[in-house]
Amino acid sequence: MSQSNKKPERISLPRKPKYVTISSDCDFFSLFKKIEKRFDNCFMLESLGEESFISRHSIIGFDPEKLIWAEGKQLFIQERDGSTESYESDNPYYLLRDIVPQNILSRGFAGGLTGYIGYDSMNYFEPTLDLQSSEMFDAFRFGLYKDGLILDKMTGEVIYFYYEDAHSKGEVFEGNRVDLVNAMMAEPTPENGPFVVRPAGESMSKTDHADAVAKVKQDIIEGKIFQCEVGFKKWFDMEGDTINLYEQLREVNPSPQMYYIKFGEQKVIGASPELLFRVRQGEMETFPLAGTAKRGKDAAEDTAFARALLNDPKEIAEHNMIVDLHRNDIGRVARFGTVKVRSLMDIKRFSHVQHISSEIVGIMAEDHDMFSALASNFPAGTLTGAPKIEAMKIIDDLENDGRGPYGGAVGQFSFNGDCMFAIPIRTVFANGNKAYVQTCGGNVYDSNAEDEYEEIQRKFAGTKRVLDSFAPTNTEENA
Repeated sequence: MSQSNKKPERISLPRKPKYVTISSDCDFFSLFKKIEKRFDNCFMLESLGEESFISRHSIIGFDPEKLIWAEGKQLFIQERDGSTESYESDNPYYLLRDIVPQNILSRGFAGGLTGYIGYDSMNYFEPTLDLQSSEMFDAFRFGLYKDGLILDKMTGEVIYFYYEDAHSKGEVFEGNRVDLVNAMMAEPTPENGPFVVRPAGESMSKTDHADAVAKVKQDIIEGKIFQCEVGFKKWFDMEGDTINLYEQLREVNPSPQMYYIKFGEQKVIGASPELLFRVRQGEMETFPLAGTAKRGKDAAEDTAFARALLNDPKEIAEHNMIVDLHRNDIGRVARFGTVKVRSLMDIKRFSHVQHISSEIVGIMAEDHDMFSALASNFPAGTLTGAPKIEAMKIIDDLENDGRGPYGGAVGQFSFNGDCMFAIPIRTVFANGNKAYVQTCGGNVYDSNAEDEYEEIQRKFAGTKRVLDSFAPTNTEENA
């Protein structure tokens, strides 16, 4: 690995990708199973469930041309052959802007960076913070994908995209891997291997959590903050084929942002209800979810729970505070006068819970791009609190280890200047056999620790149901 003070090389691409329709009757998830067995680095992004209109397309990427990640003040870039360069930088995140094109002519997905941004990447955006990092995950990690597969859910067509004669380190990269894709499509779908999940404790006991809520309430009384989202991890030992986990999540907890992102031993596997931020042709969107109720046993009970939620003064105050925070975040990078709350306090229903949801939009200012726009909206107010920076200092003090990608972002920066990131919640974060799920609840002045603990358990229910289904049987334990 060489150390370098020089700038990383800018990626050069033709102006447009090529799109080839290769199938109209492919089981896209089965195709991903074949890809996941074959490649150390790959991803699948989907939108499922009642809110699946949020994305008409599902996307698969495999064997990226480069891996790009950050640790502290260094950016690492690894080529396909494993050779790695590191670059010293005051801000490795903004080095991405120097190397990634944002001007490709395509309204559809055109490749780019896909991966995660850890919660502790906020250290790159806010110099007054020094958040603890994660032992299991980098500050951020992306694969650079110049080709991939797109499923159009409306037509059932699978489209392969690539760039012709894209240059990499002075060599021509043969961008077209359609023969490999066709060969994989013709292969039989592999059987899932065995998979076992064992609980391995929690990062905070119920008493510790009650103490944390009391501390937050004292900080509110002292005028430091209005609201703060404190939570904890549930740890697990996982053995075997993790595709089982994603397959079950798709069945049990179909969500508008589903993802399986694999970087070797690191995996982010989730079913998130919440979009963090999206840019499409210069329009920015964010959809904060704040305020939670359980689902009813039928439509009438669903409506009764929703009515109680929308008439709860604490939940409404909490939601309005978050809407204000998101308006401010978008406002910092928007053209003057373009920020609007397009919808305020709708109810969005998911498999196990329903949330109060709003939509905030703005037009990106000329002097900003997808990187600075995401930074301004990172991390979500729904996972931190208000005011955001002060809340994050308190969270970092109360939570006893780094969040990793939890509460950060998972998604992609596209070569056409668009980006789309979900908030990694309802997500399993794994590195080798060690894994965790994290959940938090919004604490305000009149919060009750018992209720907050219950809300955390409710939010965890969908993921827990999936993880519990892989508990070892007695015969396995005794073997």
